Parts: sequence; structure tokens; C-alpha cells
Amino acid sequence: MDRPLEIAFHGLQGSAALEADIRAHVDRLEQHCKTLTSCRVTVEASGGKSQPHGHVSVRIMLGLPGRDLAISHDPHHEKDNRSHPDAYTAVRDAFRVAERQIQGLKA
Repeated sequence: MDRPLEIAFHGLQGSAALEADIRAHVDRLEQHCKTLTSCRVTVEASGGKSQPHGHVSVRIMLGLPGRDLAISHDPHHEKDNRSHPDAYTAVRDAFRVAERQIQGLKA
């Protein structure tokens, strides 16, 4: 990537382990998409620090040559109403969506 990875946490405390997990997912994305120029990941808990069992949503902004790709994975708003109180699960699912979108661009 041309720019360093940006990671932000809102409404929950970030950790070195969660950041390392996000970095591993970004490394995998880079293997699938060699033209990735930037990546910004935001992990947000709807309940905030005072409500540890709130919903966790993940937003990923990918920079590609000539375009940006925004992935917003908020399970709280999905039709089946599943929620991810676990940030690791929310991050994993968001990056799965990102990988599918990148594969769709290549097709």
C-alpha cells in the first residue's frame, strides 16, 4: 500500500491483539489485490464503553487506483438481525465482504 493502514475504534477499547488481527486481514486482502493503495478500518460499538454487549459494526475504506471502495458491515441492520458483540467476529465478517467485493471487481 502507498499509505499506512489506519485503524480507529469508537465506543470500545482497542487492543494490540485486535489491531494485529485487523493487520492480518489487510495483509490477506493485499495478496488478493496487489493494487490496493490504502485501507482505513473503523470498529464501532453501538452500546459504547458503558454497554459492553452492544452491537459491533465495522467499516472498511479501501483505496484502489481511480476509485475507493467502501464496505460497511453492520450486522445489527441485517435482515436476520444477527449481532456481533465480539469485535473479532465482526472484523472477520467485514473482511469476508471486502474480499468478495474485490473478487467482483476482478470478474
